[in-house]
Amino acid sequence: MAKLPTPTTELQRPDGARLALYVDGPSDPDLVLVLVHGWQAAASVFNEHVRHLPRPRTRIVRYDQRGHGNSTGGRALPSIPLLADDLKAVIAATAPGTLPVLLAGHSMGGMAVLALAAQHPHLVGDKVTAALLAATTSGGLDLATAPNPPLKRVIGMTRHAMAALCIHAPVPAHRIRELVRPRPYPQPPIDHAARWFKALMRHDVAEQLEALARIPVHILVGENDQTIPPIHALRLAAQIPTSHLHVVPGGSHRLPTQHPEAFLTVLERACADALPPARRWHRRLARRDRAAMLLAPGRGGTADSRAS
Repeated sequence: MAKLPTPTTELQRPDGARLALYVDGPSDPDLVLVLVHGWQAAASVFNEHVRHLPRPRTRIVRYDQRGHGNSTGGRALPSIPLLADDLKAVIAATAPGTLPVLLAGHSMGGMAVLALAAQHPHLVGDKVTAALLAATTSGGLDLATAPNPPLKRVIGMTRHAMAALCIHAPVPAHRIRELVRPRPYPQPPIDHAARWFKALMRHDVAEQLEALARIPVHILVGENDQTIPPIHALRLAAQIPTSHLHVVPGGSHRLPTQHPEAFLTVLERACADALPPARRWHRRLARRDRAAMLLAPGRGGTADSRAS
């Protein structure tokens, strides 16, 4: 995975956390795209999408979630509602006035988007005009709970035991993590990462997603996602009547980095859906008018010179 870029700015949060923001694009955008990464990742997972998104009038905002990448953790206990409040602050800081916003979240980032819709439904429709939810869930990740069959409950309890070990014995756990899965960017301290794992297990907004029915929502999932299995995407699609489900054949959990083309394709569709209908129509007319001008007789030059 690519290394972290240099932050454009920082956003101070009430509990002392500082969020590192990376902002690309024009000063007069027609759309603000906010990309939200997952657990133990960083904003750099979206580097290629920033380079290749074919929308010159889109302001692209990435940020390291608190405790990840170049962002600090702050004093508040890790929770998904806390991430939703951070996301709300990022929107306010980077999308002033009536600029429409497309939210695209992967894994834990998708949970933050869902929690934002649950906690701040007034933003959905007026400010947030579309969403992309990749490899994420509205809840039910904890395999240790009663509804799961015995084998899955054993797996869930094992995961909780490993998280407890990371919290109470962080030094040896950190050394094991660096041997097994080193990363080229700063990761949360192992005990902090374990507390974020606990927050992921507590996440549940399945009954609070009514606001998302106001906007187009694209749901992207890998066919072979072992971290958040596709059943979670199917549930989301059933919970959000305005959703469009996209399945990546043979796809895994790390969609932005391991399946960047599929992610970018759906991201482009979500960008188009995020623009107000009148603006979409205006842009189509503008492209058609430019093409007509180029093809009209008497405009000067040959086809080859016009193409150059």
